[in-house]
Amino acid sequence: MSFLVSIIIPTYNRSHLICDTLDSVINQTYDNWECIIVDDGSTDNTVEQLKKYCSTDKRFQFFLRPNEAIKGASTCRNIGLFKAIGECIIFLDSDDYLVKDCLFNRVLKFEENSGESFLVFPMGVCNYNNNIVTKKEIEYKKSFLIEFLKYKLPWSIMCPIWKREFLIKLKGFKEGYPRLNDPELMIRALLESEVKFKVFNEMDYDTIYYPSVANWTSMIDKYFDSLKLFIPDIVKELELRNKMDLKHYLSSYLKVWFRDFMLPNGKNLIKQNKTLIFLFYKYGINSLPKTILLAILFYLYIMMNYIKRKLAKKIIEVN
Repeated sequence: MSFLVSIIIPTYNRSHLICDTLDSVINQTYDNWECIIVDDGSTDNTVEQLKKYCSTDKRFQFFLRPNEAIKGASTCRNIGLFKAIGECIIFLDSDDYLVKDCLFNRVLKFEENSGESFLVFPMGVCNYNNNIVTKKEIEYKKSFLIEFLKYKLPWSIMCPIWKREFLIKLKGFKEGYPRLNDPELMIRALLESEVKFKVFNEMDYDTIYYPSVANWTSMIDKYFDSLKLFIPDIVKELELRNKMDLKHYLSSYLKVWFRDFMLPNGKNLIKQNKTLIFLFYKYGINSLPKTILLAILFYLYIMMNYIKRKLAKKIIEVN
């Protein structure tokens, strides 16, 4: 096996985690790799850690995102992609982990399937409470494109190994997205007329995802800001490829907004909700009757919250 694999890692303030990630790269049984780490403006000692690895193993390279470039993981991944020289590309986050035979098995499968644009492998998910890793199955679907359009996300960013030339053709990631980088790239990839790929769910997991505890307010803002970019971009991609009959699946992204962000948050978020309800109508994802119903239900929800707060206050006053 002779493929050079380029592993691209964006990082930001991960000095407490990134060493485990880089050690998992060093410990690979397949050694024909380069690892390109791009720092997004860390304020801790991440850069010092990276310099140590680069000084002891020349297969590591690290770069700083230029100040004038858009901040974010997608920009950092693109910097790495256009500096990479490997035939194959793997994207890895700076808090995740490669199992020792990951590269060996992926390159072996790519040699057996050289006509494919990318191959997909299962990942393991580490339970935050007990550190037990469980394989995330990639269930067979008639259309993985539809799954990504529905925000089902059959796999994550570290699961594919890509032909570099295919990613270059895609021009990498769309920059400026705080979130939704993975589905945006995967949807464009799966829309390509000449795309060929295989999924190897029968294999054991070869990467490990470690869920991190995120700032909830920041997560809400990032998802909201990303949707405002993501929806117009994806509708445009569908239009360019005469796939507008698929755009109704994107309504699931609004469902996720309400289910996972707005409602658990307990706040009304009036401006954000009005913006998103109109956005999904503007781009023809939701019909006018559905949009009106959503607006009515949302304002009823606000009124009920108001009444509930007033009743709570009265109960306290009575006592």
